[in-house]
Amino acid sequence: MKIIAILALTIACVSTAHAQGLKQFPNASETTPELIDLYEDANAVCRGASGNDVTTWANCAARSVYGTALNEQDWCFGKEDQAGAEMEWHECEASSLRFKPIDINAL
Repeated sequence: MKIIAILALTIACVSTAHAQGLKQFPNASETTPELIDLYEDANAVCRGASGNDVTTWANCAARSVYGTALNEQDWCFGKEDQAGAEMEWHECEASSLRFKPIDINAL
């Protein structure tokens, strides 16, 4: 229940920021290493669980939130023309891949 409440609050905040074209997480208090850990934890559940349960969906949504927050801190995951196994978190460069702003309707 706590995850659903957090997700609902996140969606409400993100929806407003997205509509205004602003940074979605300008006041994020997490450090880059903390966000990377959160992303990796959510990614592990998102990729490794059944696609039909709430926990999976919540973690996949959280993964997108963490990825977007990391991009706003100028950290990116992977570069153009890299295979998935080669991708790592790094300070963004011109060829870095970035998360799209979160589209709440797509979650």
